[in-house]
Amino acid sequence: MEDRYLFKAKRIDNGEWEIGSLIALPTGEYEISNKCNNPPDCDPMWDKVVITHKVEPPTICQCTGLKDKNGNMIWENDVIKYHFRDLYAQIRYGEYQNCFDSQKAEHIGFYVDWSESRNYRKDLGYWINMVNAEVVGNIFDNAELLESEG
Repeated sequence: MEDRYLFKAKRIDNGEWEIGSLIALPTGEYEISNKCNNPPDCDPMWDKVVITHKVEPPTICQCTGLKDKNGNMIWENDVIKYHFRDLYAQIRYGEYQNCFDSQKAEHIGFYVDWSESRNYRKDLGYWINMVNAEVVGNIFDNAELLESEG
């Protein structure tokens, strides 16, 4: 479950996704750091090198520590497809109410936000089992997945 402490965000310099540890700089900027993956000439010295990249703050996503039915990590702001009813929903972090909680207590954590999902009917309500869910994109690269059908 150490994966849940990972973050990903889009790099400022090239727009590519970077995965690693999140660093908040005193300037208000953010960086993602990780070990050097491709050391030159396989020099053992490079094993200790940490590479950092400045990232776009709105794209920062934390790993949930969960995996979808294909074994892919699930991240905050991912869009999942629940194949049982052909539903799409966003993974969010924040306050939510558990539908099984009789006290209607507020919880903080990762949850599936069905409110933006196309084909969602509030009168049905849905419980999701991640075993049946598949990550199909994210809200930054695939926003059209959550758009309503005309």
